[in-house]
Parts: sequence; C-alpha cells; structure tokens
Amino acid sequence: MSQLICGFIGLGLIGGSIARALKKSVPDIKIIACDINREALLLAKEAAVADVVTPAIDASFTQCDYLFLCAPVRGNDGNLEAVKAVMKPGCLLTDVGSVKTAIHEAVREAGLEESFIGGHPMAGSERVGFANSKASLLENAYYILTPTETVSKEAVAEYYALVEELGCLPLILGCEEHDYVTAAVSHVPHLAAAALTNLVRDSDTANGTMKQIAAGGFKDITRIASASPDMWESICMANAENIADLLDDYICSLQAISKAVRAKQQGFTYDLFTASKEYRDSFT
Repeated sequence: MSQLICGFIGLGLIGGSIARALKKSVPDIKIIACDINREALLLAKEAAVADVVTPAIDASFTQCDYLFLCAPVRGNDGNLEAVKAVMKPGCLLTDVGSVKTAIHEAVREAGLEESFIGGHPMAGSERVGFANSKASLLENAYYILTPTETVSKEAVAEYYALVEELGCLPLILGCEEHDYVTAAVSHVPHLAAAALTNLVRDSDTANGTMKQIAAGGFKDITRIASASPDMWESICMANAENIADLLDDYICSLQAISKAVRAKQQGFTYDLFTASKEYRDSFT
C-alpha cells in the first residue's frame, strides 16, 4: 500500500488536531503544512506532526492525496485558485469550515466540484491555535461530510473510512441542511453566550459583584463566549440568513418568557423547564 500524503492549508486548532489524529491513527503518513503563522509551523515540525512545512501554497503540495483547507471560512475561498494549481489528478479536496454552502459555491466556480467533499468536525475549544490542538479533540465527535453531486462514490467511501479512523462519527448531509442545523446548535448559541456575557458586563455593580460571584452555571453557559472574534464574525457573515432566522425565533421565545414572568403566569416556567429538561436529557 502506498504512503498516504495529506496537505494542510492552515494549521490552527482544528487543522492541527486533525493532523495529530492522522499521525496517531494512520501508519507511515506524510503531512505537508502551510500557515501564515510561522510559529505554528515550527511547533508542528518540532512535534513531528508535520513532515514538511512551508509559508505558502507551493509545489510541495503536488504530491498530496488529500488537501485540507483549514483557514478561516473566508480564507478557504480565497485559497482555491492557488490550491487548484498544485492539485494532482485524483487528489481529494476538503475543508473544515462550519459553513458549507459558501465553500460549495466557491468550489463550483473554481471548477473543482469533482474533487471536493466538504467536511466539518463538530469539535472545538474556546482556545485557538496549533499550540492548543490535540488528537483527542476529535474523539467521538460527529464529523459532517457534504459531498458535491459529482464527486465519486468511491472517493466519498474512502474519506468516510478515513474519518472513522480518526475516531470520529461521520455523517453525510447536504450543504444547505448542514448550514441550517449548525446555525441552530452552534452559531446561535455562540451569539447567545456573547450577548449573555455582555449583559452581565453592562449590568454589573460598580464593584463588580456579578463577575465576582459568577459560578459554574454561568461559566458553563458562557464558556464559548471566549472563542475567537475573527473566526466567529467570519462564520456569522457566511451563514447570516440561517442565523438571523433562528435568532428571530429565539427572540420571540425570550419575549414570551419575559411576558409570562413579568405577569407571574403560574405554570409557564414549570412547563418551559420540563420540556427543555426532557429534550436535553435525551441527548446522547
């Protein structure tokens, strides 16, 4: 069996974690990586995660069987022309972005549909950068795949199997369904966490008592408010319509709750907490 060669365009938290997981699970793999952050490349080389590092997309990537686009959402779109120039025939192109429709459109415009399967590992951390990457970040995480209509079934099956080797749970979705689903379970929650955090900041007493006594519940629900502002603005702009629609629904729900609480409507909050508890307890 020939050596598997994977290239990474961007080596932050997610790209670095995938690269580490591949090194751990695939014997004799070769990893080629580029990143605008030279420190990330140095760390990856020192950790023996990347075998070849380069500051730009160059001829080093012509040998790759898989190319992972791991820059922020807008960066992946902008890298397609450079990637197209170095892809060998049969190379499978994928990404790790949490918005899929935009990258599928960009891939179509670049004429790369037959080589592309969108990818989104449903894992992450409020910490960023290669320094915080780890193979275990991906363990037992859903890894959503969004194949184009023209990529071969064989390529999808091979990539599906590779994702399983990483310890992930692959799930195939259409790109539009992916964006609606992730808007609800990931993007809106990040905005809600940021808004709740800022509510406490703006409502706190002069001596900061709210911040001082904020305990486990508040910290749990707002942990993701510490995520990268650059990355999350990029995500919000790329999936704006789905996010706005679901935010509108959420705001209507909050308004109904506010009205019921202000009126001391007996049983409303009990039913609210009962329904949410039953649904939340059903999660695996």
